[in-house]
Amino acid sequence: ARAQGNLVRKGAGQGRILPPAGAAEQQAAELLRDFVHRISGADLPVVAAETKPRRGDIILEGVVPTPGLTEDGFRLRESDGRLYVRSGGDKGSIYGVVTLLEEYLGVHYWASNEYSLTPSSEITLPAGIDRTENPAFRHRQTQCYAIGEDPIYKLWFRLEDPSEVFAGNLWVHTFNRLLPAARFGGAHPEWYSWINGERRTGRASQWCLTNDEVFEAACTQLDSIFRAHPDRRLISVSQNDGNDTYCHCPSCMRVIEEEGAVSGLYIRFLNRLAERFPDKEFSTLAYLFTMHPPKHVRPHRNVNIMLCDIDCDREVPLTENASGRDFMRALEGWSAISDNIFVWDYGINFDNMVAPFPNFHILQPNIRQFLDHHATMHFSQIGGSKGGDFSEMRAYVVSKLMWNPQQRVDSLMRSFTDGYYGAAGPFIYDYERTLEGALLASGQRLWIYDSPVSHKDGMLNAACRKRYNVLFDAAERAVAGDTTLLRRVRRARLPLQYAELEIARAEGWQDKEQLRGMLDLFERRTAEFGVRTLNERNNSPADYCALYRSRYLAERPANLASEATVQW
Repeated sequence: ARAQGNLVRKGAGQGRILPPAGAAEQQAAELLRDFVHRISGADLPVVAAETKPRRGDIILEGVVPTPGLTEDGFRLRESDGRLYVRSGGDKGSIYGVVTLLEEYLGVHYWASNEYSLTPSSEITLPAGIDRTENPAFRHRQTQCYAIGEDPIYKLWFRLEDPSEVFAGNLWVHTFNRLLPAARFGGAHPEWYSWINGERRTGRASQWCLTNDEVFEAACTQLDSIFRAHPDRRLISVSQNDGNDTYCHCPSCMRVIEEEGAVSGLYIRFLNRLAERFPDKEFSTLAYLFTMHPPKHVRPHRNVNIMLCDIDCDREVPLTENASGRDFMRALEGWSAISDNIFVWDYGINFDNMVAPFPNFHILQPNIRQFLDHHATMHFSQIGGSKGGDFSEMRAYVVSKLMWNPQQRVDSLMRSFTDGYYGAAGPFIYDYERTLEGALLASGQRLWIYDSPVSHKDGMLNAACRKRYNVLFDAAERAVAGDTTLLRRVRRARLPLQYAELEIARAEGWQDKEQLRGMLDLFERRTAEFGVRTLNERNNSPADYCALYRSRYLAERPANLASEATVQW
């Protein structure tokens, strides 16, 4: 078959990169040039888009209105030995280059500054490339420490940061940022929630949304923010965190009763904002007391519903347990009245981030449900802290699924475990799947404030833990000669080690010397891998280990009542 012109031949660049002036296209050109150099050592020249193209060139066309091509989408097309990269808007050119590098040049990105490629002095792209891709969601967001450490990571996994999208970085729980109670509460207590016969003006209080002064004050604040950020169209006007803190004044309660849901009060207010600023888009939470939709009012087209499934258990997909089905009723209700839904999904253990959390099997069915119910934006809040349970693999899988939820999770997991852990990959994959099977067999819930102790008779029982350690021992032996791979395996083992410490504490481990050794190893490894926190309260591993020693391992004086005669 006819081959496209060579990009690199005998270590020398043959092709050129032709980008237009746009920022995304310039960034895409630099990304391509950089990785071609990493593969081959060759430097492809970046020349002006007006340069006459020749065989072997890669032409970044920029944004070209094309039927079927959406924002962030792209088309790769080979013609006459030249490769054209067309963007549907925003970062489409960058994502097209990433796909070119990944699918045709064999570059695979795994985690922060961690990738794999095959060095070669020859780079030739096949003829006949014609590939078009669009994202499933227009906004894709997740958590992983790599995002803050490695600027390429966020681009490679096609992720967005709220600060890039939301004006003034106001994207969730914004009431107290827009009208701070500390600033306005003293002079205007009537702007805040009426609860149990008094106005609550604390930072977690909500607004009295039937008060016209609140509406005008909010509009004044919003107008100044939009003026300061003329390039941003979207902003969040949303309740503060906390449950049942909405205003209970007679006027607000009348709206709630008419709408049959607290959310009706909020949507009426947001619709007023949407009418005042018709060229802007307003996101608001459907969360806790506002999760279920109203009976009558419909959100305007420029009102975005940020729906959160915080109260749902995670052991099975959302359609398969009671808490999930309650959320699904909310999702179905909102999707019946809105095509502008942002789903915030939780795949994190807030109380024990460094603990086993086997939820890979529910990721794809849940994401497909979101997409089927008109979600256009998605935040997958996973446990992405360093040392967290498979932080790297979980971010890899959810990022891939948010772009294309038709990919097979099993294939994505195997691709990651084999690519990231090398010869240890099959053992790591078996561990996670065995853990998942043990969770399902136990019939226990998996939730976002879980404790390893709650699973000590289920997926973390003694027999299971013994099997998990056998698999990790085999994984470590398989990569014993490779320092990089061995470190990755040992970091992945931290959640199992933490779970054993927690269960030993709860059950009363008899062999104190053995337990001291386990704790010392956990402390050394968390320090070695830079693990900063074990939970959302930011308790450090060092503090945890110190407290563990003082409470459970300290030598205690003999109890003077021991074996004494008791008279009563």
